[in-house]
Amino acid sequence: MAAHLPPVIVFHSFKGGVGRTINALSMAKAITNQRDDARVLFIDADLEAPGVTWLVKKRFPNPSVSFADFLALIHGDPSSDGEDSIDIVADRLKEMLLDNIYIFPAFRTGAQFTSLEIRPEHLIQGAQNPFILPEAVARLGFKLGVDAIVVDLRAGLSELSAGFLLDPRVFRVIVTTLSSQSIEGTCRELELLGSRAPSKKENEPVPSLIFSQVPEDLLKNGLVARHEERVLEAARLFWEVENETDYLEMPRIVTSFSSSLQVLPNGWADVMMRVSQAGLIDELNPLIEWLPKLPQKAEEVDLAAENGAPKRKSLADFSKKLIYAETSGLNEFLSIPPLRNLASDFMTKIPVSVIVGAKGSGKTYTFLQVVFRNNWAQFIKDVGISGNPTTALICPVMKSKNIESEANRLVLEARTGAGKALGCGDLPELLEIYDYIRGKLKEDLHEGDWRELWIDILAWSAGFDVFKKGAGKRFPAYLAKRKKSILPIIDGLEDQFQDLSSNRRQQTAIRSLIQEVPEWLEQQPDRNIGLLVFIRQDMVSTAVKQNAAQLMARYEPHALRWNPEEALRLAAWIGAQSGALTALEKGSIQKLNKEDLTSALVALWGRKLGSERSREARSASWVIAALSDLKGQIQARDLVRFLHQAALDSEKDTYWKDRILTPTAIRGALQACSKEKINEISVENRELKEIFNKLRELNDEHRQIPFEREQVGLSIDELKALENNGVAYGENEEYYMPEIFRTGLGFKLKAGARPRVLALSRKIWTH
Repeated sequence: MAAHLPPVIVFHSFKGGVGRTINALSMAKAITNQRDDARVLFIDADLEAPGVTWLVKKRFPNPSVSFADFLALIHGDPSSDGEDSIDIVADRLKEMLLDNIYIFPAFRTGAQFTSLEIRPEHLIQGAQNPFILPEAVARLGFKLGVDAIVVDLRAGLSELSAGFLLDPRVFRVIVTTLSSQSIEGTCRELELLGSRAPSKKENEPVPSLIFSQVPEDLLKNGLVARHEERVLEAARLFWEVENETDYLEMPRIVTSFSSSLQVLPNGWADVMMRVSQAGLIDELNPLIEWLPKLPQKAEEVDLAAENGAPKRKSLADFSKKLIYAETSGLNEFLSIPPLRNLASDFMTKIPVSVIVGAKGSGKTYTFLQVVFRNNWAQFIKDVGISGNPTTALICPVMKSKNIESEANRLVLEARTGAGKALGCGDLPELLEIYDYIRGKLKEDLHEGDWRELWIDILAWSAGFDVFKKGAGKRFPAYLAKRKKSILPIIDGLEDQFQDLSSNRRQQTAIRSLIQEVPEWLEQQPDRNIGLLVFIRQDMVSTAVKQNAAQLMARYEPHALRWNPEEALRLAAWIGAQSGALTALEKGSIQKLNKEDLTSALVALWGRKLGSERSREARSASWVIAALSDLKGQIQARDLVRFLHQAALDSEKDTYWKDRILTPTAIRGALQACSKEKINEISVENRELKEIFNKLRELNDEHRQIPFEREQVGLSIDELKALENNGVAYGENEEYYMPEIFRTGLGFKLKAGARPRVLALSRKIWTH
C-alpha cells in the first residue's frame, strides 16, 4: 500500500465460531478510542454468514450500498484503478457511521444475499493485479478519511480471503481458540501464507495471532505457551532473519473467556456494550502498536526531532555518569519499589535488612545514596514516603574499593559525622578494619565467633571502644544513654571475600554476617543499632548452601530487582534527567504504568525498530528482551550502558528525526553491552571467568543454542553457576542464553530454536 493509504487489517480464522467477528469489532473500537476524531471503516466481507450486516439491520434497514455492490462496481469499472466506483461508494458510506465506525454491510437486502452475481473470484480472475481488492479497499478508506480499515473475512480459505491474505502489505490477524482442530488449521494456514506471501520487505507486517476466549484455568497450566510455540514454528518463514539480533516479533494476544459473549443480542449498541464490559477492547489495545501511528492532533509536536543532536549528546553524557555508580557524583536516584518497601517497612524502627542484587543491579549506587543522606529519616523522605520517620545516623562500615575520590570523601564525612555526633573516640581507618578481617579469616572460626566479631566491627566503625572485644554488646547501652541510634551499612564484600566460592572460612564469615548478625540485632529490646548489607545474589547462594532461598525470600521485598516495567521507568527517568525527553515531567514518572511508560518512550527510541509501517519489532519490548535474563530480570547497569552506547552512536545521524536513538545504534549497542558485561563479571567472579573461557574455546558447531551440558563440556556445578547468575536457563535438559550473554559469548541459534526464543521473549515482556 502507498504510504498515504490507511492500513488494511483483515481478521481471519481457519474455523468458524472462534470469536473472529467480535474480535474484529473490538479492534475497530480500540482504534477509534485512540483519538476523539479517529475513524475506522469496518467491512463485513463474510458473504456466506454476514454477522455484522444483520447486527446493524435495525439501525440501517435500507443501506444505500453494500460490499457486494462494491465488488460489482469494481468488476465493471472500465478504469484501471476503479476510481469512479470508489468515489460513488465512499459518498454513500458517509451516512453509515456508528460510534466513529463506517459500517460496510455485506448486502443491502436478503435478495442480494441469495442472488450474488459478481463473486470475488470473478473480480480477481479478471484483473491483472491479483491484489486489486485490498488496494481498492485501501483507496476507499482514504477517500473516507479513515485511520484504518478492518475487514471481517469468512472462515476458511476462499477466493475472497486469498485476495487479502496473500497480499503481504495487509495486516493479517489470525483468530483461533485452543481447540486442537483450530490450532492445527491455524498452523497449516500460517505455513501456507509463509510459503506464498511471506513478509520480506520493511513495510510488510508479520501476521498477528489472537488466542480467543481462553478460560482462566487454561491460562495457568501452560497450554497457551505450548500452542504458541507450535504456531511460531509454523510461522517461521515470516520471521527468519539473517541477523540474529533482528527479532521480528509475531504479535500474539490472549483474550479472556467471557460468558456474556457466548450468545450475543441482535443489536449494535447492546453488542458493543457487552464487548466493552468484557474488557475485550482493552485486551486488543496492544495490537494497535503494530499499526502505523494515527496522525497526531494539530497541537502535538515532534518532540524528538527538535534539537536531536544536542539531546543525544546530553543523554550520552548523563548515562555515562551512571554506568558506574562508583564514579557518579549524582545525588538523584529513582525511587523503585524495593527502596519504597525498605523505607515503608522501617519507618518507625531502625532497619535491619540484607539487600540482595545481581551484579549491576545498583547496589553500590543505592549504598552511596543512603550514605549521602547521613540520616535514615532523610533517606525515607527522599524516597517519597510520607510520615514521621525514625532517625538514625548512617555509618558506612565497608565500601566498594572502586568508588572515586569524591564519593570516598562523602563516605569518610558520613563516618566522621556519625562518630562526632555519638561522641566516640577516633575512628579506625577502613583499611584497619579490612586488615583485621583478613587476619581473622586465617583462623578457623565458627558462625558464633564471627557474629561476635561482626557486632564488634559495627561499634568500632563508629569509634566506640575501637578494637576492644565485646564493644558490640556494650554499644547499645552507650547509644541509649545518649538517646542516639545508628545505622551501619556494608557494601563491597566481593572485594574482601574474593575466594568465597572455594574458601570455607570466607563462607562462614559471610553466612554469619547475613544470618546471625541480623537475628541478634532484631532480638535487642528498643533496638538502636540497625544494619543494611548490600550483597550480590551469587554470594548469598555460595555462603548459605542449606536455606539460601529461604533467606532471600525473607528479604525479597528489598531485593534490587528490575522487572520490565521498572526498567522502562529507569529509561524514562534517565531520559528526563538528561534533558533528552523534555516533554516528560520528572515528578510524574512514578505514576506511569507499563503502557504509559511505553508510550512516553516512543520519543526516545521510536515505536518500532524501523519506520511506522515497518515489520520490525517494537522498540520497548526488543530492548527489554535483549537486556533481560530469561526470568524477566534486567540489571540497571546494562540498561544505562545500553542507553549511553546507543546515544553515542546516534549523535551523527540526520535521517531519524522522530526519535533520539536510531534503530542501527540500538542494535549495535547490544553487542558492546554484552562484551562489557562479560568482561566485568569475569574480573569479579573467578568461577564464571573460567566457565566463560571454556565456552569461548568451543568450536562453532558446539557454540549453539539450545545446548546440552555434555555438548559444551560443563560440569553440573558449572552449569548451576550459570543458572544462578542468570547466564543460562534450562528446560528439558536443553539450555538457552539471554541475548545479553549469548551475543558476547558468540553463541548462534540452532535451526528451529527461534520459536522457543521468541516465546521466552514474550514471557519476559509480559512478566
